[in-house]
Amino acid sequence: MHRSLQQMIGLPVMLPGGKRVGRLLDIGFDEFWEAEFAVLDGSFGFRRKVRIVKWEDVLTSGEDVLVIKDEDAIRSMPRKSLQRTFHTGLIRMRELPVYTLEGQELGRISDVYFRKTAGTQIAGYELTDGFLADVFEGRRRMYLPDGPKDLTLGEDAILVPASYERIMDREPNAESDR
Repeated sequence: MHRSLQQMIGLPVMLPGGKRVGRLLDIGFDEFWEAEFAVLDGSFGFRRKVRIVKWEDVLTSGEDVLVIKDEDAIRSMPRKSLQRTFHTGLIRMRELPVYTLEGQELGRISDVYFRKTAGTQIAGYELTDGFLADVFEGRRRMYLPDGPKDLTLGEDAILVPASYERIMDREPNAESDR
């Protein structure tokens, strides 16, 4: 039902004819935190530019591979232009703290989930309370019943209504199933 972004990172990126053109390094998001492009491994110009593929040029985002439209879909972008990404851009979703509007910290983002059928809209987050809490208690997952409309997705934190604390579930030993 849901697809983990952490499980997607490292997948081979292929052309429809079966030629491998790279691996998925990260995903870039637009200002509404919807997936906008895939960041591929490898770089140009002494690492000043990165290779990207717009999400609309991704034909298949399967469990074992990403298939893109054609080789022309691969573009370069200045590394400093990577704004919102999961873990390589200027604004990184990974490790962003999540707070309720009442000021309680719920944890930090460790993974992002998409609906397998919906594609680019974030459907939930996996939160960490630190290594020891993850090992002994498991990570918590917060699925978004109404999508991100009640969230404030900022550069430094994510703010959620207090009611979101009640809809979180804990995945026992989530760290060990990676």
